[in-house]
Parts: sequence; C-alpha cells; structure tokens
Amino acid sequence: MHQEIRVIIVDDEDMWLRSIAAALNDFGYTVAGTAATFEAAAGMLSTQDYDIALLDINIDGKNKGIELGKMLSAIYNKPFIFITGSTDSHTISEAIEARPSAYLTKPVHPASLVATVQSAINNYSNKTTPQPGGNAAAEQNPFFFVKQGNKYKKIDWNAIVYARADQNYTIIYNEADKTEYYIRSTLAKTLTMIIPPAQRSSFIQVNRGEAVQLKFILELSNDEIRTAVRTFSITESFRPAIKNAVTMIS
Repeated sequence: MHQEIRVIIVDDEDMWLRSIAAALNDFGYTVAGTAATFEAAAGMLSTQDYDIALLDINIDGKNKGIELGKMLSAIYNKPFIFITGSTDSHTISEAIEARPSAYLTKPVHPASLVATVQSAINNYSNKTTPQPGGNAAAEQNPFFFVKQGNKYKKIDWNAIVYARADQNYTIIYNEADKTEYYIRSTLAKTLTMIIPPAQRSSFIQVNRGEAVQLKFILELSNDEIRTAVRTFSITESFRPAIKNAVTMIS
C-alpha cells in the first residue's frame, strides 16, 4: 500500500481551514499540520514532515502567505499552492514571483482540490510555474501521483484497467507497469470525483465493487466481462448501463 501524501494548510479563517482539512482527509491525504498565523506557519514549515503546502495568500490581514511561499521556494524547496479569493493585480504579480506550483480559488470544491494538488506535484516535478486561473486545466489532467518514498510516481488514468473496492480504499490496476495501487477513497467517490472528468465516461461499473475501463474489454457476455488481466462478473442492476456503454463505442 503506497504512502499518503502529507499536506500542511495555512489559513486564518477557521471555517475554510477545517473544510479543506476535512476534504483532504476524505480523499486520502494526510494533514500533517495546520496554522492560522504567519508565526505559527513559519515554525511549522521548518519542523513538520510534509510533501506540499496549501497557503492562503491573505494571512493576518496582509499578504503574508506570499512571504511563506517565498520561504518554501528559497529555503525548503517544497511545492505549494496559493489559495486566493478576490485579489488585485499587484497581489497576483507578487504571488507569481513566489513561484507557486498551483493556485486554488475560494470557495474550494473537493474535486478541484484533489485535481489541484495533483497538478501542483506535476508542475513542481517539471519545474513549471503556472499562471493564476488554471484550475479548469488542472481538472483535465489525465494522471495522478502516488507517493513512493521521497518520490512521486505518475500514473495515467488512461492506463487503468479496473478499479475495485477494498473497504475504505479503491484498488486500481495500472496496465503500464502491471501493478495495483491503493487510493484511500470509496469506489463511488473515485469514479465520480477523483477520476478527471474527461476520463470518467471511460469507466463503467460492472458490479457493486468493481469498475472496468471500456477500452480494455475483450469479451462481453450476459454475465461476464473479460479483459486481458482478469474476468469480472456482471450483476443485474449494472447490465443495462454496460450494454448501452458498449453499444456507444462500437
């Protein structure tokens, strides 16, 4: 089972801080620490074990989040996401100079949060500094990252043969390296919120606990779907949707 990505959150609005922390936990991230002031955040950056930071630009009534971002770039060499509300052009210019890995706009939607964290890791790995307003593009990225030691493995959703439920996790099989990976999320949430919108229609649920990507189906009968990896049973309630989906791509 892969390690969970550890996130720290800095926001001086308690409602948003708790909301973002809850959403991250729901989607399988570990909240490594939270802070509501510049001083507490600065201390946390140097003492906590974390992979990425979410920083509200406006801390303590000022743009102290930008200072924290500059510290992360210059001293700690960690990816970070700026959380923005309505900001003026001067603030945005300052934010760009801090070289964030992504931006997130309030109000924060859980699906956008997950996509933005994944996009930030990708941008950081590629040494790319995005422009504000790139959330829509982030949600279309056909990949996600899993943590392996001190590195992140990039996995393309287009290479996922199946997804299956395993208690509070979803297990996905990556055809590219013939390996199963774990996502701490229910199957329903994985299919409707974690898989990027452009890829969601490619997956069809075949029974209560399993879904298959349509392009990997080799044979379809009334009761079974066969892929090169394994065979899946079809239950009655999912049969009509499967037949409609297969007809659409034939």
